[in-house]
Amino acid sequence: MARKLKRKIAFFNIFKWFLASTFIGAVVGVFNGLFLKLLPSVLSFTNSYHYYFLALPFGLALVNYLARKVAPGDKGYSTNEAIAAINDLKPVSLKSAAKAFFLPILTIGVGGSAGKESPCADVGAGLAAFFSGIFSFNVFERRKLMICGVSAGFAGVFGVPISGALFGLEVLSVGTVFYEVMFPAFISGITSYQITQLMGVEYIYHPMVVGALHLDASLLTVVAAGLFFGLLSLLFMEVIKVTKILFRFIGLRFSTFWKIFLASALLIAVGLLASPVYLGLGMERVDAILAGDRAYTLGFLFKMLTTALTFAGGGVGGMITPVMFIGANAGYFFADMLGLNTVTFAALGIVSILAGVANTPLAASVMAIELFGASIAPYAAVSCIISFLVTGRRSLFSKQRFAFDKALSDEHEIEQHTMQTQTPRAPKRTIKEKNFLLEMVRHLVPGAKAHRKHKEPAGAPHDNGKKPFSFINLLNMGHLFPTNSQEAPPRDETDTKAK
Repeated sequence: MARKLKRKIAFFNIFKWFLASTFIGAVVGVFNGLFLKLLPSVLSFTNSYHYYFLALPFGLALVNYLARKVAPGDKGYSTNEAIAAINDLKPVSLKSAAKAFFLPILTIGVGGSAGKESPCADVGAGLAAFFSGIFSFNVFERRKLMICGVSAGFAGVFGVPISGALFGLEVLSVGTVFYEVMFPAFISGITSYQITQLMGVEYIYHPMVVGALHLDASLLTVVAAGLFFGLLSLLFMEVIKVTKILFRFIGLRFSTFWKIFLASALLIAVGLLASPVYLGLGMERVDAILAGDRAYTLGFLFKMLTTALTFAGGGVGGMITPVMFIGANAGYFFADMLGLNTVTFAALGIVSILAGVANTPLAASVMAIELFGASIAPYAAVSCIISFLVTGRRSLFSKQRFAFDKALSDEHEIEQHTMQTQTPRAPKRTIKEKNFLLEMVRHLVPGAKAHRKHKEPAGAPHDNGKKPFSFINLLNMGHLFPTNSQEAPPRDETDTKAK
C-alpha cells in the first residue's frame, strides 16, 4: 500500500509540474515574442536616423528617472536581482517585470550597448512569481516556477530550448545544478521556444562542419583559445566593475546628471570616432562574422567599453548579447592571428566567454551544439570548461552563489568550503563559537584567569571607579561577547531577531 501511494504521489507530482511548466512556458513565450517583435520595430525607427545615438543623454536620463521614480521599491528588473530573489526565496514583482520589459527597449533604442535576454528572463521570473500566488504554491514551489520562468525566457530569446533550460538551472549557484527542477525547466524552455517561433521570431543558426578532435596541434589550439577567452572574460568583468565604481563615485560626488552626461558623451565619442556598430545590440555583426565576414580589429575591446559605460550610466538590459558580440570578435581575432578558421573560433568565442562570465559551462557547451551543430561539440566543451576554470570565483552576476571554489584542490578544503557556502550558520551559533574561542584565548593569556577571579573593587584609586584599558579587560567585555561564565544582560526577543 505504501509503495502504491508513493507511486500515485510521484505520478501526480509529475503531472502537476508538467501542467504548471507548460503554462508558464507558454505565457513567457508570448511575452518573449512581443518583446522580440517590439524591439526591432523601435530599432528600425531609431536607426533610420544616421546619428540616432546623439539622443543617448536624453534616453539614459529618462531610463534613470523611470527606474528610480516609478515603483522605486521594485528593483528586480535585472538578471542579477532576479538571481538574488530566486536564491533568497523571494518573488519578483509584476512592476519589476514591467520595468524589465520596457526600460531595455528604451536603452537599446537610443544606442545603449545592452542585451535582449535579461528582459525576457526577468519577465519570466516575475510572471512565474505572480502565477505561483494564484496557484497557491509555497515558497519552494514558487522558486521552482521562477527558475522555469528564467529558463523559458532565455530559451525563447536565442532559440535554444535545451541550453536555455540548463542556463536557468546552472546560473543560480556555481557548482550546483538543480536537478529537482530539471523536468519542469526543460518543459517550460521547449514550450517557450515553440511559442516564440510560432510568433515569427527568427534566430541565428550557423550549422558548421568541423573536423574530429585529435590529440595533436588542434587540441592544443583549442586549449590556447580557451585560455584566451577566459582571460578576456576576466578583463570584461573587471572593466564592468571598475567603470561602475568610477561612475558611482561621480554620481555621489557631483550628481546623477554628470554621471549620465559623461557616460553618454563617451558612448557618442565611440560612435563618432570608431563605429556605431559598437552601440546597440550588434547582433547583425555577430551574424555577419559567423557567415564569414571580416571583423574589426580589437572590436571586442570597444564593445567591452561601450557595455560598461551603458550600465555605469544607468542603462537597463542584459549582458549576454554583448558577450556574444565580444566572443565573436575575439574568436575572429584569435583565429586571424594564427591563420585558423575564423568562423569556427568565432563560434567558440561566443560560447566560451559566456561560460567564463556567467559560470555556466554546461549550458554554453550545449548552446554551441544547438546554434552551430554537433560537430563543434568537443571543441566547445574543452574551450568552455577552460574559460570557466580561468575566471575562478568571479562572475558577471554578483548575486550568483558559489557552492565550490574552482581553485581549491585539497579535499578537506573543498569540503570545508562547501559547508560554508551551502549551509550558512545562524547568528546564535556564530556567537556561541565566538564565545568558545574567547574562552580559549582567556585560558591562553597569562594571568587572565587570575584577573577574572581577583577583580579590583569599584572605586579603586587609579581611575575613579573605572577599570584601566588592557587586553584582559577587552576580553572581559561581556556586553560584546557574553559567555556562559559571565551573565549576559537580558535581551528582548524582538531585538535579537532584528539583529
